[in-house]
Amino acid sequence: MAYTSLYRQFRPDTFDKVIGQDHIVRTLRNQIANGSVGHAYIFTGTRGTGKTSVSKIFARAVNCLHPLGDGSPCGKCENCVGLAEAGNFDILEIDAASNNSVDQIRDLTDKINFPPTIGRYKVYIVDEVHMLSKAAFNALLKTLEEPPKHAIFILATTEIHQIPATILSRCLRFDFRLVPNGVIAKRICDIFDELGIKYQREAAELIASSGAGSVRDALSVADMCVSYCNGNVTYDGVLEVLGASDPHKLQELGKAVADGNVDAALRIAAELCDLGKSIPVLANDLATLFRNALCIKMCTSAKELLALPESIYADLYGLAQAYPTNRLLSVMRAMSGLEGELRYSVQHRIIFEGALVSACLGAESEAGLDELRARVARLEKMLSEARRSGFNTAPAIKDATQVWLHIASELKVRGYGVLASAVRDARFEIVGEEFKINLADHATYLMVTEKTNRDALNAVFAAEPLAQGLRLSINEIIRLDDGKAEAYIKDMFGQMVDIV
Repeated sequence: MAYTSLYRQFRPDTFDKVIGQDHIVRTLRNQIANGSVGHAYIFTGTRGTGKTSVSKIFARAVNCLHPLGDGSPCGKCENCVGLAEAGNFDILEIDAASNNSVDQIRDLTDKINFPPTIGRYKVYIVDEVHMLSKAAFNALLKTLEEPPKHAIFILATTEIHQIPATILSRCLRFDFRLVPNGVIAKRICDIFDELGIKYQREAAELIASSGAGSVRDALSVADMCVSYCNGNVTYDGVLEVLGASDPHKLQELGKAVADGNVDAALRIAAELCDLGKSIPVLANDLATLFRNALCIKMCTSAKELLALPESIYADLYGLAQAYPTNRLLSVMRAMSGLEGELRYSVQHRIIFEGALVSACLGAESEAGLDELRARVARLEKMLSEARRSGFNTAPAIKDATQVWLHIASELKVRGYGVLASAVRDARFEIVGEEFKINLADHATYLMVTEKTNRDALNAVFAAEPLAQGLRLSINEIIRLDDGKAEAYIKDMFGQMVDIV
């Protein structure tokens, strides 16, 4: 006898077996109980979330002679038995992907007036309805609006945005949600228990997370894991089936990247690649690692949400506590941003290693920003203390560079980061009540004195507490190869130097 896959073997046949779609199941049950069944429905949502299963249950439930207390078909009455036979014509499933022409839809609408042979309703389940041609939609339109009393349409699609508004307006719309990982994991555990398969709870949860909200995808992975692990599904076995990286090795790579250690990061990445790991999967695993670390750092219920093995969670907790939030976030963004690049390139390893180096070098720039923020914070604290003491601080500030750091920080906040960076090689000095910016580059001088930039600099300077009482001047230092160099130097230093 041919083997039946898990997702087919355990397809729900009653409402109580449908998981993760309580809002839809409750509505349909109430409609059946109250006799307020609609004539047209549209089910939309990601693959594997239960659209077809619910359609079939509903189609049998509206025809059942003795429905169960929750509105599900009993499966035993004359109608249920008849509808379960493959040759019945009261529940018709149509694949719109292969039956999308206008002639096929016209043939359907011509036959719709024939009454049901078994139950009270003829139910038409049109799967992937977005694949119908424009002419086919138009042919369906009138029948969908005013079908015979014995006809019910259920349209299912994963691409709701491709459905014409004229069709949508004639249907009751139900949106199927992604199923939470915990709900899928419980379903997998129940199936394993029923089949007598040994398993680790962490393994079932990893299988559930691989489905990304799709029950069918998760059960397909579970099927492979049962075969691979020979009836004893382990966490490591699931990792092998998924092609995922060893979590401990992955955390070693993550720590190297977070530390900015390019040498170690490239070495560990090479070891993982040499094991045959998929680069897109590796990049996604690394992004997930930092996402989990952020979750641990920011969420009090992270342990329950992530449901990781104790040893892996402990290592992740250490990673989360060792680095600031912005560092974890920047690496996560760098890795998750690779998905699009990898999809349209054949140079996966080059792109991945380049992203690793970029993420590592980001640690240095972040450290520089942290140092700058700390210096600004110390200046603000010093200014605040001086104000509380009742002193005018402007005359006391003699470090022109510190004044400029504060001004540059505000320029960046206001969107003039290029202007702030352009004069970083200038010489700053306070002479009496004058704050001088001495520029040795003519191009920079022209940029700074351009009206928009000069106005922005004047506004920030005027509002800067550390610069109160000072007057801003911008000067271009004459280059030494200029004919006026001697006069300029003597003007600066008097007769203290001899010009050779």
